[in-house]
Amino acid sequence: MRIAALAVAALLAGAAGPAPGEAIVTYCGGGATGGGGGLQLTPDGSVTRLRRPRAGAPVEETLLDGRSAPYARIAAMLEAAGFAGLPRGAPSNMTCSIAWRRHGASHQVMWGIGQAPAALRPALAEIEAAGR
Repeated sequence: MRIAALAVAALLAGAAGPAPGEAIVTYCGGGATGGGGGLQLTPDGSVTRLRRPRAGAPVEETLLDGRSAPYARIAAMLEAAGFAGLPRGAPSNMTCSIAWRRHGASHQVMWGIGQAPAALRPALAEIEAAGR
């Protein structure tokens, strides 16, 4: 299970996922298969679905045409939640996380599935809505 958690961390850090640049990325994965999925939002409003069917498989990226994310509003919500100062957290069997890449740096917060930090729940709801 630790391998799956490390794979999630690598994806969110940008090593195995989308090209570097400013983005907000959510991802949940791990468990028996090590697979998972999430969303990537970029400042131009693009929404990309991320899917990894199992540990070690390449990340599949699907641009969700016709969908636009309110990136500036979500970024403001993260700022208001004090995102940059939140502790990183720790991986679990099924780990969810959010990473915000900007200004050449990235910060990530992780939690066990279903246990998102209260301060992040409003922004996570907006992100989820963008992916529907």
